[in-house]
Amino acid sequence: MTETATSILAPRSPRTLHRLTPYLYLLPALAALALWNYYPLLFLVDLSFHRLDASSPLPSWVGLANYRELFADALFWRVLRNTAIYTFLTVPLSIALGLALAVALNQRLHGVALLRTIFYTPVVLPTVAAATVALWIFNTNYGLANYLLELIGRSPVAWLTDSDYALWTIIAIGVWKTFGYFMLVYLAALQALPQTVLEAARLDGARPWDRFWSITWPLLRPTTWFATVIALILSFQAFDFINIMTQGGPSNSTNLLVFYIYQHGFEYFRLGFAASNAVVMFGLVYGLSALIGVWFNR
Repeated sequence: MTETATSILAPRSPRTLHRLTPYLYLLPALAALALWNYYPLLFLVDLSFHRLDASSPLPSWVGLANYRELFADALFWRVLRNTAIYTFLTVPLSIALGLALAVALNQRLHGVALLRTIFYTPVVLPTVAAATVALWIFNTNYGLANYLLELIGRSPVAWLTDSDYALWTIIAIGVWKTFGYFMLVYLAALQALPQTVLEAARLDGARPWDRFWSITWPLLRPTTWFATVIALILSFQAFDFINIMTQGGPSNSTNLLVFYIYQHGFEYFRLGFAASNAVVMFGLVYGLSALIGVWFNR
C-alpha cells in the first residue's frame, strides 16, 4: 500500500513544485506588502476600537465609542464638508487643465519642451518652498495678488485670513500644484494613440473638435480613469499647504480631513479617536475609487 501511494505521488511532485515556483518568487514581495501595508491597516482598525491618549497610556477597549463621538462631532461634519468641496473641485479642475495643456502642447512647436517644463515645475517644487511663495503671493498687506487687484482698481482681499476666501485659495493652490502631473500623464497617452485613426478622420473631413470628442477622448478613457483615482487620492492627502499656510483656519474653514486626523493624533494625542477618523477616510477613498471604477467600466 505504501509503495502504491509512493508511486502515485512521485510523478506529481515535480508538477506541484512547478506550480508553486511562481508563488515562491512572489513570497518576498507579498511578505513586504503584508508587513508594510496590510498589517498597519489592520492595526489601525484595531486601534480605532480602543482608547489611547495622554490619560490612558495603555490601550483600553471602548468598542464603537470613538465612532459615536466622531459622528456626533459637529466639527467633523464641517471638516467633511470642506474636504468634499476641496475634492470635487480640485479633481476635475486639475484633470481638465492637465488635459487641455497636454492637447495644446502635443504639437511640434518651437519652445514646446520649455513650456512643458514650466508647467510641470510646480509638481517637483518642494511643498515648503511652494507654500512659502504662496504665502507671499496671497499676503493681505503686501502680496502680489492684492497688488494686481489694486492695479485694476479692486480692494485688497484677505485670501488666507478670511473664511470666505481661504478655502478657495487653498483649492487654487492644490490645482496649481497637481495639474502638471496630469498634463504629463495625458501627454504620454496622446503620443501613444494610433495616429492612423486620427489621420483617417482628418482625411474624411472631421473637424479638430469632432476628432477630439469622437476619437481622442474615448481612447483616453483608461488614462482618465487612472488620473481620476490618483487625483482623488491626492485630494485626500492635502496636508502640507494646510499645515504651513493656515493651520486649518480661519475658523476651521480650511480644516480638511487629513489635518483633522493630524490634530487629534499628534496635537491632542488622542490616538484611538484619530484612528477612527483615519478608518473613515480610508473607507471614503476606497468607496469613491470603487464608484469611479464602476463608472468607467460601464
